[in-house]
Amino acid sequence: MGKREPKTARRFVIGALAVVGVLVALAVAAPLVISPAVVKSRIVDQIAYWTGREFTFRGEPHISLYPYLTVRLNDAKLSNPEGMGDEPFIAVETMTAKLEILPLFLGRLEFARFRLSNPRINLRTDADGRGNWIMAEGVIGSQMSKGDKEGVTDEVDPPSPLADVRLGRMAIRDGIISYTDRRTGRKEELNKVVASFDWTRTSQMAAGDGSFIWRGEPVEFNGSVDAPLDLLAGGSSALRFGFSATPLRLSFAGSALQLDGTQLEGDIKLTTPSVRRVVEWLGNPMGTGAILGAGAIDGRINWIGHSVSIADATFELDGNAAEGALSVAVGEDAFGVSGTLAFDSLDLSPYVEAAHAGLTSAGAWQLVPARLPLDAVGAVDLRLSTSQLIAGNAEIGRTGATVTLKNGELVINVGEAELEEGTADGRLALVMDGDALTATGQVRVQDVLVAEMLGQLADIDALTGVGTATVDAKARGETWGDVFETLAGTARVAIDNGVLKGIDLAALPEAVRAPGEFAFTGSTAFVAAGATLAFGDGVVATDDLHADGDDYSLRLTGRAGLLDPTIEARGTLTLVDPENGGAASDVPFRIGGTWDDWSVAPDLGPPVERDMTPADEPVVPGDG
Repeated sequence: MGKREPKTARRFVIGALAVVGVLVALAVAAPLVISPAVVKSRIVDQIAYWTGREFTFRGEPHISLYPYLTVRLNDAKLSNPEGMGDEPFIAVETMTAKLEILPLFLGRLEFARFRLSNPRINLRTDADGRGNWIMAEGVIGSQMSKGDKEGVTDEVDPPSPLADVRLGRMAIRDGIISYTDRRTGRKEELNKVVASFDWTRTSQMAAGDGSFIWRGEPVEFNGSVDAPLDLLAGGSSALRFGFSATPLRLSFAGSALQLDGTQLEGDIKLTTPSVRRVVEWLGNPMGTGAILGAGAIDGRINWIGHSVSIADATFELDGNAAEGALSVAVGEDAFGVSGTLAFDSLDLSPYVEAAHAGLTSAGAWQLVPARLPLDAVGAVDLRLSTSQLIAGNAEIGRTGATVTLKNGELVINVGEAELEEGTADGRLALVMDGDALTATGQVRVQDVLVAEMLGQLADIDALTGVGTATVDAKARGETWGDVFETLAGTARVAIDNGVLKGIDLAALPEAVRAPGEFAFTGSTAFVAAGATLAFGDGVVATDDLHADGDDYSLRLTGRAGLLDPTIEARGTLTLVDPENGGAASDVPFRIGGTWDDWSVAPDLGPPVERDMTPADEPVVPGDG
């Protein structure tokens, strides 16, 4: 036992002396291997060989051996590719790198950690859409040209000590990232960039996180790239990233490709408490409002250049949720939208209320300019469907519609809507002609329950029956008052098996005999009623209003004001006496006054003059 202890001690001493010898040898050799001149030459040559760009820094590198080997460079710059201007691609006030010692003795630079203090990264797209971040030259460019997807290797001729470099961790402190698009003149800037990236080797995945400020909003981010060199050199790579800011949260998982611009394909999730705030954050002030609030998108995105499409997606806005697909194309002056959305329920009440508030908030609505705020919108082609459509008190069943915008004309086409046991369809076209808005529309309703429809649309409960109607109208004006005053067109209405509440036509003879003294009460049932109406110049007129019941018939001509409440009409009520062999008696009468205060009198004078004649047959709404 005592003899073995000296041998163990002897081995320990020999091992310790060997380690000390190695350390002494390294210490003696270190000043020769890692002299400032050698480090400077290797850093400059290898970064230039890797990127194909000129790398410079001011003065000599500052080298520190303790507590670990570090190199500090001042005023470091990596140049832009040819044709991108004299401004450097990256300019760093201070760049500090921790180096691995043993690889340095073998002639290789391996970095354990980078730290970039006050860097400025200048991203730029030229007139041809080429980005200055695409490393087309150097080892990265060679990698892609040789189709090597395994990373840069020493098979590249001549062998490069930078091949498959160990980079380690990179930190950015108080950085600035700017972007300039020469095609559009667009400029953006990220300030106070703080980030940490882990990139173990240049042939492996890179991942990082951090924060920055964009347009006054702090943004946190994280992400990873499976093949960074492939992507930088113009190839493809799996990509994941996420952004979180007060106006917006976004995540993406998929792939990226650098081919004639950046292309993304993958799954995207986006949520915002206020779409209005996001739009303002993107540079389009909208002011305050009750609509365009919370929104979300969850689907599959394909982004190529200025075109974005989202498929197999769910969309949410202001409590309305839809499934479908959308495509957006962004041009220099406008953007276009197309797609298909299917809703379970679509509530337009907030938008109706917002439109009403916009008309009345500044005073008389008649003086508000009639505008179609679509200057920033190019082409629109949307297909919409819903199982239920709500607008204020109105509830409509299954509805299908299209919304198109072409050459400045907005067209809303309702193919079919289930309305109170019947159906409805229609078309509305809006276009700006200088400072004036021109509107044309056609509506058709068939076999609807009149009482329910009027109750929901106008809070009127005085009429029942099953109705069919067509309306063809047009208006034009610079203000909404002008639009209403110029409203003109025709309508045809037919109602079967109904009741008119508040008026008993059987009492009309008594009212005629005592004008101004008789108050109408009761109700009148009819088998069929209808009229052809012509409206224009603030007046609605008819020359064939009729109603037929079991023991009477009514014929009436007249007109009423739309802008003022006056009524002027002439009619004949024919009463049939079934107890007197069906003998008929006519009661001619006139109606005058206002909508709120009207009276009936005997018809002793000439017919009511009319300035209008019915227009042509109403246009049946179609798909045009």
